[in-house]
Amino acid sequence: MLDKSQFTLYRDCLRLADYISTQGGNRRVLRDQVRQAFRKNKDETDPQKIEEQKEAAVRGLSNYMFHEAQRLAKEEVQKGHDKFDG
Repeated sequence: MLDKSQFTLYRDCLRLADYISTQGGNRRVLRDQVRQAFRKNKDETDPQKIEEQKEAAVRGLSNYMFHEAQRLAKEEVQKGHDKFDG
């Protein structure tokens, strides 16, 4: 059974998969990968391993968001719409 933080992380991962699919990914495949990763580890009982898995998922989400923000900022600069110029 997922606790609240695990469930929230699961939903966040599914939402990210949905978002990525709007950027050219395959929604069904991405969501299946998220589900598969959570199912694979659903019976884990070692609190340390669970925490490590949660941290890895959060890192993955954070890394994606960071790279996406960089990509969008680069596009804005290339278009000449650098919002940092004031």
